[in-house]
Amino acid sequence: MNLLKRGLLLSSLLGGGAINVLAQGDDAGAACGALGCVGGGIIYLLFLAIVFGGVIALVVFIIKFIRKDAIARGMPNADSIKWLGLLGLIGLLIYLLQRPQGNITPCPSCGQNRMEGLQQCPQCGNA
Repeated sequence: MNLLKRGLLLSSLLGGGAINVLAQGDDAGAACGALGCVGGGIIYLLFLAIVFGGVIALVVFIIKFIRKDAIARGMPNADSIKWLGLLGLIGLLIYLLQRPQGNITPCPSCGQNRMEGLQQCPQCGNA
């Protein structure tokens, strides 16, 4: 079913592009009648929604990654540094360059990730 939806989306994107090419000529009325000028606009808006949705999903993923990693490394500003993710890939690069370096291992008490060498686990507080 998912493959069918992807195929329909691809064919509608290609069809919308063909209509726009046909509309460039002298006989623009024929191109609009073939699929409808409104159809090309809908496909364009659908494409924009997919692109913006992907960007928003990427930013949310980066924010969650930064927060989880900052907590595991025992950073005192873990709740405020996650907002670097709003800068997207540049914010992720800034975070990766300034975070404490070290290996992440599971805590023996709670099993959550924590950086080696920390006195206490940031999640459970045990040694």
